[in-house]
Amino acid sequence: MKSVLLASFLFLLAEFSFAEELTNYTITSDSQVNTLEGDLEAKGNVVIKSNSGNFEAYSDKLSFDKDDKSLKLIGNVYVKNLESEGISIEETSGDELTIFTDTGIFEFKSQNKNRVTTKIKF
Repeated sequence: MKSVLLASFLFLLAEFSFAEELTNYTITSDSQVNTLEGDLEAKGNVVIKSNSGNFEAYSDKLSFDKDDKSLKLIGNVYVKNLESEGISIEETSGDELTIFTDTGIFEFKSQNKNRVTTKIKF
């Protein structure tokens, strides 16, 4: 039982890098599971923060697919200070965000006739 609790606690914080930036990110959530293939899934009160810079993201669920090189945030997604392809996004929100970690390109979707809201700087 102690090893299960310890393993659960250790998975509460995880760090990995997006694209070629080599910036570390800390992911905090209620639960996290990783696979031998390098995929990661976090559920419940997911918070992502960069260890250098001021990028922040919040969602209900996160899934990282190493093979597809994609990070998907699902449910009540809110993002601050996202840099992508020369565009600086101050803040944005929607239902589902996919970031392709090899290119930095992202796709934001909204469901049930909700709208994506974004403040950007060029």
